[in-house]
Amino acid sequence: MADGIQRAMQDIDLGASDALVVMPNRFILVGRPVMPRKQNLRAIVATMPRSWGFEGIVRGRITEGRRFQFVFPSEESMETVFRRGPWAYAEKMLVLQRWTPLMDMDMLNYIPFWVQIRGIPLQFMNREVILHISRIMGQYIQMEYNEEMGVRMEFFKVRLNWNVNHPLKFQRNFNSLLE
Repeated sequence: MADGIQRAMQDIDLGASDALVVMPNRFILVGRPVMPRKQNLRAIVATMPRSWGFEGIVRGRITEGRRFQFVFPSEESMETVFRRGPWAYAEKMLVLQRWTPLMDMDMLNYIPFWVQIRGIPLQFMNREVILHISRIMGQYIQMEYNEEMGVRMEFFKVRLNWNVNHPLKFQRNFNSLLE
């Protein structure tokens, strides 16, 4: 009888050769605090859905490496939160990124910011100069610039990925060297 049980156990098909099961798309933001020792992860996970207007709809949990994740019911709700960022809890920044199965966790070192660029002399006011300045300041994402309105605008807005491992600078001076 023991031989029969042993043979039956050896013949069990656990499904390893079956077709892959396709998991449904999940709408997840993963994040981490910029100042991990000074930010309470439990409080962040409990409070942020309420701050976003999704209390009881968005679920959050703490994951390994002092990170957290939030699961959204739809792509639209996740995109709304992501676009309205950057976010902070208790006046300290949070990094939030869209989760993907092959996500590079180094992305949790970047926060997308809108930055104003002011004081560009009229002769240098064009898309190429703004793009050049943007790329010096950080990882360029996009800009709000209209060639026709450019000469009348006080400032230009660019969206950059700021590396949280570098200090945030509120002013940067540039010099144009003409030969």
